Amino acid sequence: MTSAHHTSDDDLNFRQETAGPATVLRVTGQIDSDTAARFRQRLADARQDVDAETTLVVDLSGVTYMASPGLSVLIEAHNEHQRLGTRLRVVAGSRATRVPIMTTGLHAQLDVVITLALALPPTS
Repeated sequence: MTSAHHTSDDDLNFRQETAGPATVLRVTGQIDSDTAARFRQRLADARQDVDAETTLVVDLSGVTYMASPGLSVLIEAHNEHQRLGTRLRVVAGSRATRVPIMTTGLHAQLDVVITLALALPPTS
């Protein structure tokens, strides 16, 4: 994987990479009402690098806390990707993300996997 860029603040960090036919946005830290707007913006920025041939993989394995504003951002991103005809896949590898996604039933709406390896599309 090659790093495209890295941004951070005290509560939430992002690292965007390319992995074959996928753009991977790695997120670490807490996603709550204070950080949801930054999360939304980084997802929108990363979406610009995705087309019908590529997948945006949002790796939440490093997220230590996910509140309802973060879940709302994921739903918005999912809806936008559907509208554009692009693919969004979410890695919910930590308990902090997996439990809220499962409890709210979002796993039935979102494309959710538990590891980054499972999220990456096969390469030719």
